[in-house]
Amino acid sequence: MKKSILLAIGASVVSGSAYAHPGHDLQVGFASGFLHPLTGWDHLLVMLSLGIWAARRPAQQGWQLPVLFVSVMAVFAALAMVWLPMSLAEVLVAASVLVMGGLLIVKGQFSRGAQFSVVALVAAAHGYVHGTELGQSWNALGGMVLATAGLHGLGWVLGRQQQPWLKMVTRLLGAVMMGLGAYWLVA
Repeated sequence: MKKSILLAIGASVVSGSAYAHPGHDLQVGFASGFLHPLTGWDHLLVMLSLGIWAARRPAQQGWQLPVLFVSVMAVFAALAMVWLPMSLAEVLVAASVLVMGGLLIVKGQFSRGAQFSVVALVAAAHGYVHGTELGQSWNALGGMVLATAGLHGLGWVLGRQQQPWLKMVTRLLGAVMMGLGAYWLVA
């Protein structure tokens, strides 16, 4: 298992641009920032899946994961707005789609530290990539943060549902995300 994880990380580092996050031609302003996460599959899928996954964690820690994500994403987006872009972020975004898809499928329990680490890394990658597109538009950042929190909330509601068919659909979503993430990593 550890060998597989190391191989996946190594492959993602040496792969080319993931194309997981297409340029959405983000314009300046709150509304365009709000719409931005809703127009890219990478952001949309990861935000929904994080909300679903967090809803299935123990109650005392599940809510902390979306809060951590939004906070770290906002910080790294702000860093990207005032600093140089990082080329590895695109690869990390593609890997985040794959990882979050896997988390929807796996039923295992993870330590609190492992959960926080995964969420922080995924949020940092998404924040940095999106922040490079925002330029200096702090209003757009506010819209993006609000939409991201909303997508987490929608995922949370879906994750709390107990219908067996919805759990099966969630696992199917996880498999699709893993496929997309793997494709974006090698494309």
